[in-house]
Amino acid sequence: MNPDKRQPAGPGARLPKRLLLMFGLVNLPLSMLMSPTAAILPNFYLEHTAVTLGGLATVTFVARLFDGLTDPMIGLLSDRAGTRKPWMLAGALVVAAGAWFLYNPGPEARLGHLMCWYLVVTLGWTLVEIPHTAMGAELSADYDERSRIALWRQMLGFAGGLLFMASPLLLGGGDTAFTPAVMASISLFIIVGLPLAVALMSWRVREPRRRASGRQISPADLWLAIRNTPPLRYFLLTQVLFGLATGAVASLFVIYSSQYLGLGERIPHIAMPMTLAMAAGMPVWLQVMRRLDKHRCWAIAAVGMMATLVAIPALEPGPESLGPMVLIMSLHGFFLGVSSIALPSLLADIVDYDLWRNGKDRAAIFFAFQALVTKLNQGIGGAIALGIPTLFGFSGKEAVSGSAALGLKVAFIGWPCLLLIPMLVLAWRYPLDRRAHSILARRLARRDKTPPRGSPRAMST
Repeated sequence: MNPDKRQPAGPGARLPKRLLLMFGLVNLPLSMLMSPTAAILPNFYLEHTAVTLGGLATVTFVARLFDGLTDPMIGLLSDRAGTRKPWMLAGALVVAAGAWFLYNPGPEARLGHLMCWYLVVTLGWTLVEIPHTAMGAELSADYDERSRIALWRQMLGFAGGLLFMASPLLLGGGDTAFTPAVMASISLFIIVGLPLAVALMSWRVREPRRRASGRQISPADLWLAIRNTPPLRYFLLTQVLFGLATGAVASLFVIYSSQYLGLGERIPHIAMPMTLAMAAGMPVWLQVMRRLDKHRCWAIAAVGMMATLVAIPALEPGPESLGPMVLIMSLHGFFLGVSSIALPSLLADIVDYDLWRNGKDRAAIFFAFQALVTKLNQGIGGAIALGIPTLFGFSGKEAVSGSAALGLKVAFIGWPCLLLIPMLVLAWRYPLDRRAHSILARRLARRDKTPPRGSPRAMST
């Protein structure tokens, strides 16, 4: 066995917290890249460069096409190479090469500048993200321990996201604006922090030994992985419904709160408690998952999300709606947080199924599909949600009342609930539960202990 690699932790084995910290630390600077960047960067470029709104739409569209090509390909190459760390190291260097230019455009910067450096940083992010999530699935073969690994990774990722959003307050003396000076400091932190975090993880966390040869992996596996793995199709369909719903809520949360409820200046007062509730709820959900199957927790969380959404129409516009809206969206964030640990853990179990049924270790390909679905859900879910109110006469330029208010409620509340109903049914009936995975794990363990026919060990017995 390669001395730099070890067996994945078996059923019942708990990984030390130090290892989980070293592994998850990569997600802190990594999480400062895409989601916060997608929220802040468009407005930053509109204010400080020559890029137009149409240019931003073009970049977003091209970036999603780019993801459609690079995400599966990076997953394929990582699985085929049989190792994860070199891809992450390369990705960290690519990010370091592009982050300064992306976050520090000159006043004359135009579409070409944004397009070039956004795609460079996106490529680097993918080179780190997909092998990292795949390696997380391989650190342990235990049903519950995989949720614990996901928890540590996501909590450190939340820390990175909060650090990004708090940067203006920390660097600007109490100001909340993302000024060029603030963006320059963020880029320097990422340029230094991500390579250091990946290097530290590569040094301190041994990569698990692959349970199947990567040389079997070919481009055809991008299709075969879907065709030959029924639980993966089931999982992705459930995630599509869930992601379209959450994408709709994310896209309309600010619009509904500001334009209908009149809380435009209080958005941070709603968003920050919601984010903190999401992070605080994840350790709670981890404990629940030790007693209840992960997919059942996901379904219950969907019910909770629907319950919070249907409470929103009772709020009347005006400042008095702030307190109830903070409470409702904080509860929504609490239920939403379960997906951050349940989804990667469930997908790791499907990797085991693929190994048992098809004899291939395609973890990175599976996580590439999940990453691509997540990105497409955010774009498509948001586009559909933004389009629904326009059918009712909502323009965003006039006072919201009558049919326009109804359109906002349909898009922000009705449409997500309509998606979550079939999603929770699918999640509740998810086939690869704790008992099925336990049987699967025992079969894989026996297979690992059985020497291949013709090997010296087999012939000696």
